[in-house]
Amino acid sequence: MTHLLHEVKEELDWTTRELIDAETQLEALQRQFQEKVATIDDPQERDAFIAQIEAQKRALKINDLYTILSRAALRYSLLTRVFEIGALHSDIDDIVTALTDGQLFRLNEANVETDQTILEVAEALQTYFNGHFDEAADTQLREAWMRIEDTLRTLKRNI
Repeated sequence: MTHLLHEVKEELDWTTRELIDAETQLEALQRQFQEKVATIDDPQERDAFIAQIEAQKRALKINDLYTILSRAALRYSLLTRVFEIGALHSDIDDIVTALTDGQLFRLNEANVETDQTILEVAEALQTYFNGHFDEAADTQLREAWMRIEDTLRTLKRNI
């Protein structure tokens, strides 16, 4: 069984590895540029070389990777906070209160649908941490977490 927290951590790790690889390639392109550009006397050849290096840099899409990394880190942070809440509290009301402390949800954002989602997550956390760590509890928590993510996106929160 692959747990939700493990999957989100793998996403963060993968993005980090991709970013490190892209940064390494970017550094190599920069070194190549610095070593060769001064040795090219023909202005057209130099311009073509510069354009080639710049195209290779753009192809790395490093800014996109930073965006993905930021999103993955935020998602991991939020999920670990939710898991922390589940681990700290055994009572569903306490879990609901912790989920609405402003870090995930603010009380002024609540509506019937959001309230129901928060309650489902609280129940899933209570089952997962205080009932049993089985596949059914993980599936329940996973489904509740997907609803939390959808709800946060609906509320225009970055996740």
